[in-house]
This record gives sequence, C-alpha cells and structure tokens, in this order.
Amino acid sequence: AMPPFGRLAALVVAGRNLEAVAETGRALARAAPRRAGVTVLGPAPAPLALVRGRHRHRLLVKAGRDVRLQPLLAEWLRAAPARGGVRVQVDIDPYSFL
Repeated sequence: AMPPFGRLAALVVAGRNLEAVAETGRALARAAPRRAGVTVLGPAPAPLALVRGRHRHRLLVKAGRDVRLQPLLAEWLRAAPARGGVRVQVDIDPYSFL
C-alpha cells in the first residue's frame, strides 16, 4: 500500500509551544477522516522533534490509490484548524519521514 500502489500524506505540526503542538495533533487525530481505505497514524513526536526552536509532531495518512487525497485533507484541516502559533505542513507522498 505504499506509493505508487497507494497514497501517503505526512502532516507535520510545528510550533514553539510543545503543549499547543501536542493539542493540535490530538485535535487532528480526533477529526481524522473515518472511511474505508484511509488509515491515520499518530500523532507522535517527529524523529527530529525539535528543529530551530520549534517542536514537531507528525501524523501519517495511508490511503488506497483510488482515494482523492487532496480534497480529503483540505476538508480535514478545515475541521481542526491550527491555533496558537502552530503550523501544519502537508507533504503528499513524502520521500523522507524526518
């Protein structure tokens, strides 16, 4: 189920306040899409958990090749907006998990 046979998306939640980052990650997990063919893993601290003074947590979305991932992610991110100086970065079919 890995690319090119499936789809992956990595969401990196980053911010200076560790608690705000963790809460945003938990809010994203609670609002995660629940549908056949889509699995959400995380949140968990990123392998490089602190970069330039910003704490990072990650979520990974695994989906079947037939799932339109971009509209699914856009709807999901609208349901759980980041607050408090926290930023969410999305990487479709990431090459690296750092």
